[in-house]
Amino acid sequence: MVLDDPRSPGPRLRPLEDVADPIPEPAATAVAVAVPVPPNAALLAAPLSAPLSTAGATWVERLVWLFFFAAPASVFLISIFLTADPVGHGTHTQLGLPPCGFLVMTGLPCPGCGLTTCFTAMIHGDVAAAASANPFGIMLWLVSFSTMIVGAVGFVRGLPVIETLDRLQADKWAILLSVTSLTVWCIRVATMLAGQ
Repeated sequence: MVLDDPRSPGPRLRPLEDVADPIPEPAATAVAVAVPVPPNAALLAAPLSAPLSTAGATWVERLVWLFFFAAPASVFLISIFLTADPVGHGTHTQLGLPPCGFLVMTGLPCPGCGLTTCFTAMIHGDVAAAASANPFGIMLWLVSFSTMIVGAVGFVRGLPVIETLDRLQADKWAILLSVTSLTVWCIRVATMLAGQ
């Protein structure tokens, strides 16, 4: 215990005799913890206004963008020449395709039943008929239309495919579409079974 110097003008401390010496704390040890960092963490942390890579797209990336534009564009183009089936499904038979095998065998619609009818109704501006055919189809139609625009912009500007899809969170959109499709299908089947 240390006492103040008696020759200093300040107050003198009295020793505390009932206090034991403090127990020394163990020295802190450094522990290395490996935290996995996703390879695109910097990309995800960057604001959406940050510029994309300007290196230019390879010919493979341009083909991917062309596909992202052409696939939905061709579906929309074909839909222009079809007439939405008033039953709510079966419009695809106008293309020479057979009726839905799942529907024929079980009497219940498959998750895709009514999508061609929905797309045809949407392209002709009949949202009510589209929703009646397959409510999920409206969401899919909107995502397909957006995909066509993204494909055109990506092709023209030469954007990197993976980086752009990461920024648009395409994986989350795919999961949302899948979950919505299955949910709508379950509701449609349950409604049909309850009505029988």
